[in-house]
Amino acid sequence: MSGKLKALTLQDLPMIRAWRNHADIKAFMCSQHHIEAEEHQQWFLKQSKNPLQHLYIYEVKGHSLGFLQLEKKSPDNDTYTWGFYIAPDAPRGTGFNMTTLGLSTAFEELGAQKVFGEVLAFNQASIRLHQKLGFTQEGCLKQHQYVNGQYYDVYCFGRFHLEQESV
Repeated sequence: MSGKLKALTLQDLPMIRAWRNHADIKAFMCSQHHIEAEEHQQWFLKQSKNPLQHLYIYEVKGHSLGFLQLEKKSPDNDTYTWGFYIAPDAPRGTGFNMTTLGLSTAFEELGAQKVFGEVLAFNQASIRLHQKLGFTQEGCLKQHQYVNGQYYDVYCFGRFHLEQESV
């Protein structure tokens, strides 16, 4: 697998904010508002102080291609939630490579017992990616998220450490 995850820095914020605000990325987010620079910086500063939060940039040959976050639910629980997105112009396969590396990081470096993610029901690409990565759909939160004037289901996916060998 090519690429690496590096810690997100203040200098990376303009780039990932531009990705996050891009119409192709924002369309699949729970929050659809345009994120301003000050709001994004405040988010980063708050998250940087949280020892349970891990924020990464995915790089291949020095080129930044994606963002991934892993957050431990509590100090005494080895379950991590994750979220991610790739650069709008990232090559095909970037999401799979980045998330495979993210799972390895969660399980092997951070000691996760489980990685958990939530996906809006209309985000078929993310649903297929979770399935390809060996996640199990653990539930469905009916009409759970209000996006663009409509309520949508949210699918809950989980992957356990012992399942890591199959990817």
